[in-house]
Amino acid sequence: MELALWLAAGSGVLLFVLCPVAAVLRESLLVDGRWSLSAWRGLWGKNWTLVLNSFAVACSVTAATLPLASLLAVKLLYGAPLGRKLLTAVLVLSTISPPFVGSMSYLMLFGRRGLITWRLLGLEWNPYGFHGVVMMETLSQLGVATLLAAAAFHQVDGALERASLDLGAPPLRTLLNVSAPLARPGLTAAALMVFVRSLSDFGTPLFVGGRFQVLASKAYNTLIGVGDFPLACAMNALLVLPSLLLLAARRETRGRSFSLRLAGARSLRLRGPAGWLPEAAAWGFVAIELAVYGLILAGSVTKTWGADFTLTSAHLRSLWNFSGNGFARSLVCSVAAGLGGAVMGAVLARLLERAPAALRRGARVLIELPYLVPGTFFGVGYLLVSSSLPWEVPAGFLIAMNCLFRQLSPSTWSAQAGLAQINPELELAVRDLGGGQGRVLRDMLLPLLRPFMLVSFINAFSAAMTSTGPIIFLVSPYARVASVELFESINSGKYGDASAMATLLTAAILAVNALAWRVSERRG
Repeated sequence: MELALWLAAGSGVLLFVLCPVAAVLRESLLVDGRWSLSAWRGLWGKNWTLVLNSFAVACSVTAATLPLASLLAVKLLYGAPLGRKLLTAVLVLSTISPPFVGSMSYLMLFGRRGLITWRLLGLEWNPYGFHGVVMMETLSQLGVATLLAAAAFHQVDGALERASLDLGAPPLRTLLNVSAPLARPGLTAAALMVFVRSLSDFGTPLFVGGRFQVLASKAYNTLIGVGDFPLACAMNALLVLPSLLLLAARRETRGRSFSLRLAGARSLRLRGPAGWLPEAAAWGFVAIELAVYGLILAGSVTKTWGADFTLTSAHLRSLWNFSGNGFARSLVCSVAAGLGGAVMGAVLARLLERAPAALRRGARVLIELPYLVPGTFFGVGYLLVSSSLPWEVPAGFLIAMNCLFRQLSPSTWSAQAGLAQINPELELAVRDLGGGQGRVLRDMLLPLLRPFMLVSFINAFSAAMTSTGPIIFLVSPYARVASVELFESINSGKYGDASAMATLLTAAILAVNALAWRVSERRG
């Protein structure tokens, strides 16, 4: 039984992880079927400015995001209870919301026909360029970065904070001299995560960059507009290097768990002027996020944003008439990715628990690699592998497998956290009663892991519904998905249609998440 599971899991990782990665690296070294470094020479020659732009944006976004995320995390764990639940809800909503909604809201407010710049103030302000990209990427990364920063502070031993307070240190000094240094490894991992995600973001520079381009957006344009696969693959391969650094950094924080429900257990509390800055940052973030979603909802019922603000339901009606198939395909692929990822994550967690140390380390690298590499890199790999096959692979299958294996890392570590809480004597009892390996897995482990598998399903489903970069090269005119249609609507300036699609996606994700929790509670 265990050998069969290893063979099935190994075959899946080989086909859907290693083959796409190897295909991209191989394509970057081939020109007209011959081995060549011309793509890499062109990358370091004519496109050197793009490399500098990419790292300048990533560094700026990281420098802006990490302090703000730390302030929000301090509010969650050490701030006043007022508004904590609202901040938590907004943070979760920001992590599952459709991509690029912040950029669209930014253009709806400050674009050339923006509500504030043109309609209210009559200004002609250029919202495009480096500043627009940095602001929008900071806003989009802030939710995930805050949850990672909160996890880092949550790992700090509360006894050390209490000892500092008992010795007479004020709360702010305890936070700066005790909590923050101990949370530094987790904060470093959060900074690296933000850096990598910013480096691989191709949509935001396309929407608000104007003439300012970065490596990720240029790679997309090179592949879509020019069809230069070697150069596009070389650009994507270069973006993988920071991901390898993040992979090494994550080894320090892997296996740690965090729950926002435990935030109230800290004895350290910031009161008075010391807590004003985290409070201001938290309420400012909540106000901005609520304004973003309010604008999206308003745009979906406005006739022509920036010109005619008459209320209409035309965008919502046309969404169902012309995008119903794409939305239905997104639901099917996302549910398949969520269910498959939850089951496969549980199986892999079980296998890794009993595997030799060397095999366990190698498997962890392969499992985490798809999650950390740029989405376009993974998507191009699937395109290259599928196009080399002698038969046509259905686009829906490719999209589901892409999303499943890209989110396999969180699914596996969630299941591992669940396994760590199961008493090993339960398995011994099942075996003493004559149960084999399959009976242990089916009748004991999977039922006990159900809450953790539910988290895996929700994470994978939400990510698949909003995924764009990994699957944008896999869709076709006959196989559309909702997130790519949202991307194309924003790119063509159809804010009404894009707002309607973003509203529908957000509502669907929230509804499926609520339904999953409800079903789990009833069965529990």
